[in-house]
Amino acid sequence: MDVGYQSINYKGSNNTVNGIGNNGSSTSQINFRGTEDLGGGLKANFRVETDWNTVSNKGNTGSASTPVVAGNETVAAASSFGNGEIRVGLAGGFGSIDAGAVNYNTLGTYLTGQPFGTAIGSGFRTFYVNDTAAAASNVRSDNSIKYVSPSFSGLTASLYYAGKQTKAVDTANTVTSGVTTAYGVKQTSFGGLGAYDMVGTTELGLNYANGPLAASFSTLKQDYKDVGTGTTDQTVNTLGANYTMGAAKLFGLYQTNKTNTNSVNNKTFTISGTYTMGSVVLMVQAGQLKNVADLKSKMFALGADYNLSKRTAVYARYESIDDKAGVAATAIAAVNGETTRTRTAVGVRHAF
Repeated sequence: MDVGYQSINYKGSNNTVNGIGNNGSSTSQINFRGTEDLGGGLKANFRVETDWNTVSNKGNTGSASTPVVAGNETVAAASSFGNGEIRVGLAGGFGSIDAGAVNYNTLGTYLTGQPFGTAIGSGFRTFYVNDTAAAASNVRSDNSIKYVSPSFSGLTASLYYAGKQTKAVDTANTVTSGVTTAYGVKQTSFGGLGAYDMVGTTELGLNYANGPLAASFSTLKQDYKDVGTGTTDQTVNTLGANYTMGAAKLFGLYQTNKTNTNSVNNKTFTISGTYTMGSVVLMVQAGQLKNVADLKSKMFALGADYNLSKRTAVYARYESIDDKAGVAATAIAAVNGETTRTRTAVGVRHAF
Protein backbone atom coordinates (compact mmCIF):
# COMPACT_ATOMS: atom_id res chain seq x y z
CA MET A 1 0.00 0.00 0.00
CA ASP A 2 1.53 3.26 -1.21
CA VAL A 3 0.11 6.73 -0.47
CA GLY A 4 1.63 10.21 -0.42
CA TYR A 5 1.65 13.81 -1.55
CA GLN A 6 2.24 14.30 -5.28
CA SER A 7 2.76 17.28 -7.56
CA ILE A 8 2.73 17.36 -11.37
CA ASN A 9 3.95 20.47 -13.19
CA TYR A 10 3.71 21.14 -16.93
CA LYS A 11 6.43 23.73 -17.33
CA GLY A 12 5.28 25.35 -20.58
CA SER A 13 1.87 26.37 -19.24
CA ASN A 14 3.00 26.53 -15.58
CA ASN A 15 0.04 24.26 -14.84
CA THR A 16 0.57 22.43 -11.54
CA VAL A 17 -1.68 19.84 -9.92
CA ASN A 18 -1.10 18.92 -6.25
CA GLY A 19 -2.79 16.42 -3.98
CA ILE A 20 -2.75 13.03 -2.31
CA GLY A 21 -2.02 10.24 -4.75
CA ASN A 22 -1.06 6.58 -4.74
CA ASN A 23 1.76 4.50 -6.21
CA GLY A 24 4.49 7.11 -5.97
CA SER A 25 7.12 4.41 -5.40
CA SER A 26 5.33 1.10 -6.00
CA THR A 27 2.06 -0.46 -7.15
CA SER A 28 -0.55 -0.91 -4.41
CA GLN A 29 -1.95 -4.42 -4.72
CA ILE A 30 -3.40 -7.46 -2.99
CA ASN A 31 -2.34 -10.94 -4.09
CA PHE A 32 -3.90 -14.34 -3.53
CA ARG A 33 -1.28 -17.05 -4.06
CA GLY A 34 -1.16 -20.76 -3.41
CA THR A 35 1.16 -23.73 -3.90
CA GLU A 36 0.48 -27.45 -3.47
CA ASP A 37 3.24 -30.06 -3.29
CA LEU A 38 2.13 -32.92 -5.54
CA GLY A 39 5.13 -35.13 -4.77
CA GLY A 40 8.03 -36.22 -6.90
CA GLY A 41 9.22 -32.62 -7.24
CA LEU A 42 5.97 -31.52 -8.91
CA LYS A 43 4.02 -28.51 -7.61
CA ALA A 44 0.81 -26.75 -8.57
CA ASN A 45 0.51 -23.01 -8.05
CA PHE A 46 -1.77 -20.06 -8.74
CA ARG A 47 -1.85 -16.26 -8.45
CA VAL A 48 -4.69 -13.73 -8.55
CA GLU A 49 -3.40 -10.14 -8.43
CA THR A 50 -5.54 -7.06 -7.84
CA ASP A 51 -4.03 -3.60 -8.26
CA TRP A 52 -6.16 -1.14 -6.31
CA ASN A 53 -6.60 2.57 -5.72
CA THR A 54 -5.58 3.55 -2.19
CA VAL A 55 -6.91 7.14 -2.26
CA SER A 56 -10.39 6.88 -3.81
CA ASN A 57 -13.54 4.93 -2.93
CA LYS A 58 -14.91 5.38 -6.44
CA GLY A 59 -11.58 4.13 -7.75
CA ASN A 60 -12.41 0.60 -6.62
CA THR A 61 -16.00 0.14 -7.76
CA GLY A 62 -15.13 -1.67 -10.97
CA SER A 63 -17.19 0.69 -13.14
CA ALA A 64 -16.08 3.34 -15.59
CA SER A 65 -17.49 6.42 -17.25
CA THR A 66 -16.04 7.80 -20.48
CA PRO A 67 -15.92 10.71 -20.69
CA VAL A 68 -15.55 11.22 -16.96
CA VAL A 69 -18.55 13.02 -15.45
CA ALA A 70 -19.17 14.72 -12.11
CA GLY A 71 -19.63 12.15 -9.37
CA ASN A 72 -17.45 9.62 -11.19
CA GLU A 73 -14.18 11.53 -11.30
CA THR A 74 -12.05 8.42 -10.93
CA VAL A 75 -12.28 5.91 -13.76
CA ALA A 76 -12.42 2.70 -11.77
CA ALA A 77 -12.28 -0.21 -14.18
CA ALA A 78 -8.54 -0.53 -13.56
CA SER A 79 -9.19 -1.19 -9.87
CA SER A 80 -11.63 -4.07 -10.13
CA PHE A 81 -10.90 -7.48 -8.61
CA GLY A 82 -8.40 -9.67 -10.48
CA ASN A 83 -7.23 -6.91 -12.83
CA GLY A 84 -3.55 -7.96 -12.59
CA GLU A 85 -1.74 -11.19 -13.32
CA ILE A 86 -3.98 -14.27 -13.19
CA ARG A 87 -2.39 -17.66 -13.71
CA VAL A 88 -2.40 -21.31 -12.73
CA GLY A 89 0.29 -23.82 -13.56
CA LEU A 90 2.68 -26.61 -12.75
CA ALA A 91 6.37 -26.52 -11.81
CA GLY A 92 8.95 -29.25 -11.51
CA GLY A 93 12.22 -30.53 -12.90
CA PHE A 94 11.08 -29.52 -16.40
CA GLY A 95 10.76 -25.87 -15.33
CA SER A 96 7.33 -24.23 -15.05
CA ILE A 97 4.33 -23.63 -17.26
CA ASP A 98 1.52 -21.18 -16.49
CA ALA A 99 -1.63 -20.16 -18.32
CA GLY A 100 -4.15 -17.34 -17.93
CA ALA A 101 -3.25 -13.65 -18.15
CA VAL A 102 0.47 -14.14 -17.48
CA ASN A 103 3.11 -11.41 -17.13
CA TYR A 104 5.59 -10.91 -19.97
CA ASN A 105 9.28 -11.62 -19.40
CA THR A 106 9.76 -8.06 -20.72
CA LEU A 107 8.39 -6.73 -17.43
CA GLY A 108 11.12 -8.60 -15.54
CA THR A 109 13.76 -7.31 -17.98
CA TYR A 110 12.56 -3.77 -17.35
CA LEU A 111 12.77 -4.23 -13.57
CA THR A 112 16.26 -5.72 -13.90
CA GLY A 113 17.56 -2.65 -15.76
CA GLN A 114 16.53 0.18 -13.42
CA PRO A 115 15.71 0.61 -9.67
CA PHE A 116 12.50 2.68 -9.74
CA GLY A 117 10.07 -0.21 -10.40
CA THR A 118 7.11 1.02 -12.46
CA ALA A 119 6.56 4.21 -10.44
CA ILE A 120 7.73 7.83 -10.58
CA GLY A 121 11.27 8.02 -11.93
CA SER A 122 11.13 4.71 -13.80
CA GLY A 123 10.18 5.86 -17.29
CA PHE A 124 7.41 3.22 -17.28
CA ARG A 125 4.84 3.92 -20.03
CA THR A 126 6.70 7.07 -21.00
CA PHE A 127 10.23 6.24 -22.14
CA TYR A 128 9.78 2.48 -22.07
CA VAL A 129 6.98 0.13 -23.14
CA ASN A 130 6.27 -3.47 -22.19
CA ASP A 131 4.32 -4.24 -25.34
CA THR A 132 3.26 -2.19 -28.34
CA ALA A 133 -0.22 -1.14 -27.17
CA ALA A 134 0.66 2.56 -27.32
CA ALA A 135 -0.17 4.40 -24.09
CA ALA A 136 -1.54 1.27 -22.39
CA SER A 137 1.78 -0.59 -22.68
CA ASN A 138 0.29 -3.73 -21.17
CA VAL A 139 2.48 -6.01 -19.06
CA ARG A 140 0.55 -9.17 -20.01
CA SER A 141 -1.88 -10.59 -22.56
CA ASP A 142 -5.21 -12.36 -22.22
CA ASN A 143 -5.42 -16.04 -23.20
CA SER A 144 -1.67 -16.53 -22.75
CA ILE A 145 0.69 -19.33 -21.83
CA LYS A 146 4.29 -19.07 -20.62
CA TYR A 147 7.03 -21.66 -20.20
CA VAL A 148 10.17 -21.04 -18.11
CA SER A 149 13.06 -23.51 -18.27
CA PRO A 150 14.97 -24.90 -15.30
CA SER A 151 17.95 -22.85 -14.16
CA PHE A 152 21.34 -23.74 -15.61
CA SER A 153 23.96 -22.06 -13.39
CA GLY A 154 21.68 -19.03 -13.06
CA LEU A 155 20.49 -18.96 -16.70
CA THR A 156 16.82 -19.51 -17.60
CA ALA A 157 14.87 -19.16 -20.83
CA SER A 158 11.18 -18.34 -21.29
CA LEU A 159 8.72 -18.70 -24.15
CA TYR A 160 5.42 -16.80 -24.24
CA TYR A 161 2.45 -17.16 -26.59
CA ALA A 162 -0.99 -15.59 -26.96
CA GLY A 163 -2.76 -16.51 -30.19
CA LYS A 164 -4.14 -13.85 -32.52
CA GLN A 165 -7.94 -13.76 -32.90
CA THR A 166 -9.68 -12.25 -35.93
CA LYS A 167 -13.06 -13.98 -35.89
CA ALA A 168 -15.09 -11.47 -33.92
CA VAL A 169 -18.61 -10.77 -35.14
CA ASP A 170 -19.03 -7.32 -36.67
CA THR A 171 -20.97 -4.82 -34.59
CA ALA A 172 -24.19 -3.15 -35.62
CA ASN A 173 -24.65 0.60 -35.96
CA THR A 174 -24.68 2.44 -32.65
CA VAL A 175 -25.33 6.10 -31.95
CA THR A 176 -23.52 7.85 -29.09
CA SER A 177 -23.99 11.58 -28.52
CA GLY A 178 -25.27 11.92 -32.06
CA VAL A 179 -22.26 10.15 -33.61
CA THR A 180 -22.92 6.96 -35.57
CA THR A 181 -20.42 4.11 -35.35
CA ALA A 182 -20.36 2.46 -38.76
CA TYR A 183 -21.38 -1.15 -39.19
CA GLY A 184 -18.45 -3.50 -39.74
CA VAL A 185 -16.24 -2.42 -36.87
CA LYS A 186 -15.01 -5.50 -35.05
CA GLN A 187 -15.08 -5.79 -31.29
CA THR A 188 -11.67 -5.44 -29.66
CA SER A 189 -12.81 -5.18 -26.04
CA PHE A 190 -12.44 -8.00 -23.52
CA GLY A 191 -14.83 -10.90 -23.66
CA GLY A 192 -15.04 -14.65 -24.10
CA LEU A 193 -12.70 -16.61 -26.37
CA GLY A 194 -13.47 -15.76 -29.96
CA ALA A 195 -15.92 -12.98 -29.08
CA TYR A 196 -13.41 -10.23 -29.76
CA ASP A 197 -10.32 -9.61 -31.88
CA MET A 198 -6.98 -9.86 -30.07
CA VAL A 199 -3.41 -9.06 -31.07
CA GLY A 200 -1.15 -12.10 -31.38
CA THR A 201 1.90 -12.06 -29.10
CA THR A 202 5.07 -14.15 -29.03
CA GLU A 203 8.03 -13.50 -26.73
CA LEU A 204 11.39 -15.11 -26.06
CA GLY A 205 13.23 -14.26 -22.85
CA LEU A 206 16.67 -15.02 -21.40
CA ASN A 207 17.48 -14.29 -17.75
CA TYR A 208 20.70 -14.61 -15.79
CA ALA A 209 21.29 -14.09 -12.07
CA ASN A 210 24.46 -15.33 -10.40
CA GLY A 211 26.58 -13.52 -7.84
CA PRO A 212 26.75 -9.74 -8.28
CA LEU A 213 25.45 -9.78 -11.88
CA ALA A 214 21.85 -9.95 -13.10
CA ALA A 215 20.90 -9.57 -16.76
CA SER A 216 17.77 -10.10 -18.83
CA PHE A 217 16.87 -9.93 -22.53
CA SER A 218 13.38 -10.09 -24.04
CA THR A 219 12.20 -9.92 -27.62
CA LEU A 220 8.43 -9.49 -27.92
CA LYS A 221 6.58 -9.41 -31.25
CA GLN A 222 2.93 -8.49 -31.75
CA ASP A 223 0.88 -9.10 -34.90
CA TYR A 224 -1.82 -6.48 -35.52
CA LYS A 225 -2.77 -7.55 -39.05
CA ASP A 226 -6.58 -7.80 -39.45
CA VAL A 227 -7.10 -7.12 -35.73
CA GLY A 228 -9.62 -4.30 -35.81
CA THR A 229 -8.06 -1.89 -38.32
CA GLY A 230 -4.49 -3.09 -37.67
CA THR A 231 -2.03 -3.57 -40.54
CA THR A 232 1.42 -3.92 -38.93
CA ASP A 233 3.76 -6.10 -36.93
CA GLN A 234 5.69 -4.49 -34.09
CA THR A 235 8.71 -5.76 -32.16
CA VAL A 236 10.05 -4.61 -28.79
CA ASN A 237 13.57 -5.73 -27.83
CA THR A 238 14.66 -4.96 -24.27
CA LEU A 239 18.00 -5.54 -22.52
CA GLY A 240 18.51 -4.83 -18.83
CA ALA A 241 21.35 -5.53 -16.40
CA ASN A 242 22.60 -4.59 -12.96
CA TYR A 243 25.83 -5.19 -11.06
CA THR A 244 26.31 -4.95 -7.30
CA MET A 245 29.53 -3.50 -5.90
CA GLY A 246 29.26 -3.37 -2.12
CA ALA A 247 26.83 -0.62 -1.15
CA ALA A 248 26.51 0.58 -4.76
CA LYS A 249 24.50 -0.98 -7.59
CA LEU A 250 24.78 0.04 -11.24
CA PHE A 251 21.97 -0.45 -13.80
CA GLY A 252 21.63 -0.21 -17.56
CA LEU A 253 18.51 -0.49 -19.73
CA TYR A 254 18.22 -0.37 -23.54
CA GLN A 255 15.15 -0.85 -25.72
CA THR A 256 14.17 -0.71 -29.39
CA ASN A 257 10.52 -0.47 -30.45
CA LYS A 258 9.88 -0.79 -34.19
CA THR A 259 7.08 -1.57 -36.65
CA ASN A 260 7.70 -3.52 -39.85
CA THR A 261 6.69 -0.38 -41.79
CA ASN A 262 9.09 1.85 -39.80
CA SER A 263 6.15 4.08 -38.75
CA VAL A 264 7.52 3.61 -35.22
CA ASN A 265 11.24 3.27 -34.61
CA ASN A 266 12.24 4.29 -31.08
CA LYS A 267 15.61 3.70 -29.44
CA THR A 268 15.84 4.26 -25.69
CA PHE A 269 18.53 3.96 -23.04
CA THR A 270 18.99 4.91 -19.40
CA ILE A 271 21.74 4.40 -16.87
CA SER A 272 21.01 4.42 -13.17
CA GLY A 273 22.35 3.49 -9.78
CA THR A 274 21.59 3.04 -6.10
CA TYR A 275 23.67 3.54 -2.99
CA THR A 276 22.67 2.07 0.38
CA MET A 277 23.68 3.69 3.69
CA GLY A 278 22.11 1.71 6.51
CA SER A 279 18.36 2.33 6.30
CA VAL A 280 18.71 4.90 3.50
CA VAL A 281 18.69 3.97 -0.20
CA LEU A 282 19.50 6.69 -2.75
CA MET A 283 18.58 6.37 -6.46
CA VAL A 284 19.35 8.26 -9.67
CA GLN A 285 18.53 7.65 -13.35
CA ALA A 286 19.12 9.54 -16.62
CA GLY A 287 18.68 8.77 -20.31
CA GLN A 288 17.05 9.61 -23.61
CA LEU A 289 14.74 8.30 -26.33
CA LYS A 290 15.17 9.01 -30.06
CA ASN A 291 12.22 8.46 -32.42
CA VAL A 292 11.98 7.84 -36.16
CA ALA A 293 12.01 11.60 -36.84
CA ASP A 294 15.26 11.92 -34.87
CA LEU A 295 13.50 13.90 -32.12
CA LYS A 296 14.83 13.22 -28.63
CA SER A 297 13.09 13.03 -25.27
CA LYS A 298 15.21 13.19 -22.12
CA MET A 299 14.56 11.95 -18.61
CA PHE A 300 16.18 12.55 -15.22
CA ALA A 301 15.05 11.06 -11.90
CA LEU A 302 16.04 11.03 -8.24
CA GLY A 303 14.75 8.87 -5.40
CA ALA A 304 15.32 8.15 -1.72
CA ASP A 305 13.90 5.52 0.63
CA TYR A 306 14.20 5.54 4.42
CA ASN A 307 13.35 2.05 5.67
CA LEU A 308 11.61 2.23 9.04
CA SER A 309 11.40 -1.59 9.10
CA LYS A 310 11.48 -4.53 6.69
CA ARG A 311 7.87 -3.72 5.75
CA THR A 312 7.56 0.08 5.99
CA ALA A 313 9.43 2.94 4.35
CA VAL A 314 9.02 6.65 3.73
CA TYR A 315 10.11 7.78 0.28
CA ALA A 316 10.75 10.76 -1.97
CA ARG A 317 10.71 10.74 -5.79
CA TYR A 318 11.44 13.34 -8.47
CA GLU A 319 11.17 12.91 -12.24
CA SER A 320 11.66 15.34 -15.13
CA ILE A 321 10.80 14.44 -18.74
CA ASP A 322 11.48 16.76 -21.66
CA ASP A 323 9.17 15.11 -24.20
CA LYS A 324 10.23 16.54 -27.55
CA ALA A 325 9.72 13.12 -29.16
CA GLY A 326 6.12 12.94 -27.87
CA VAL A 327 6.46 9.58 -26.12
CA ALA A 328 4.64 10.24 -22.84
CA ALA A 329 1.37 8.35 -22.35
CA THR A 330 -0.33 11.69 -22.92
CA ALA A 331 2.17 13.46 -25.14
CA ILE A 332 3.34 16.74 -23.58
CA ALA A 333 2.31 19.39 -26.09
CA ALA A 334 4.75 22.23 -26.58
CA VAL A 335 3.64 25.44 -24.86
CA ASN A 336 5.87 28.45 -25.49
CA GLY A 337 8.37 25.95 -26.91
CA GLU A 338 8.50 24.02 -23.61
CA THR A 339 7.78 20.26 -23.49
CA THR A 340 8.88 19.45 -19.95
CA ARG A 341 6.79 17.79 -17.25
CA THR A 342 7.99 17.15 -13.70
CA ARG A 343 6.54 14.86 -11.04
CA THR A 344 7.37 14.91 -7.33
CA ALA A 345 6.14 12.62 -4.55
CA VAL A 346 6.69 12.15 -0.81
CA GLY A 347 4.90 9.24 0.82
CA VAL A 348 4.70 6.05 2.85
CA ARG A 349 4.93 2.48 1.53
CA HIS A 350 3.79 -0.43 3.69
CA ALA A 351 3.90 -4.14 2.82
CA PHE A 352 1.56 -6.62 4.47
